[in-house]
Amino acid sequence: MEDQEGRSAPANEAQPAPEAQAAHDVPQLDARGAARRRFTRAGAGAAGVVLTLHSQPGMATFGHYGGVCASPSGFMSIKSASHNPNNSCSNNHSYTYWRDNHRAWKSRCGTRPETRFVEVLAPRGAYAGLKNITLLQILQQTKEVRAIDRSFVALQIVTALLNARASRNSGIASVLPEDKVVAIWDEFTIKGSYRPSGSARPWTGLEISAYLQTTFR
Repeated sequence: MEDQEGRSAPANEAQPAPEAQAAHDVPQLDARGAARRRFTRAGAGAAGVVLTLHSQPGMATFGHYGGVCASPSGFMSIKSASHNPNNSCSNNHSYTYWRDNHRAWKSRCGTRPETRFVEVLAPRGAYAGLKNITLLQILQQTKEVRAIDRSFVALQIVTALLNARASRNSGIASVLPEDKVVAIWDEFTIKGSYRPSGSARPWTGLEISAYLQTTFR
């Protein structure tokens, strides 16, 4: 028997049971981790940007994903809010925060958890089925939502929208204000991709999802 590099394995070496090997190779991931893994496997160009930004000294980082709090164009040019105090991520949280603290939506965002998706974003094309789904259900990733939002773009867009509204209500200029969040969603659902800057390669849904995660704590 040969290993993955073509070397012969010792004949007397115990081989792991197929079930144990499969369990070892396929860790359980939440929605955010799954999006990140699929994005990396796709070999997308933005992956290199994420890693490059994460390695820069002095960059602001959030959570486990090396967030850098940059606008889409700033993300591509390796700039962060740490160099631009007018753009902040101080009110930004991941989808799990908003999912688990939905009673604070009204006071922090001026938004009700039962708000329908269609009331804040256009449910076009493959996402038309989200029309009457509530924002909270998007964050809860119900079975119906997961069947539609396979790249978790709607999940991260709703999160970004809540963060933008929280920043606005706090009087802090967000790195992703609501109009920019809506613009990202509109371009993606109309064109099937989003171009972060004029000269940049368009991002896929997985890349958009991965980018948005870098703005959350």
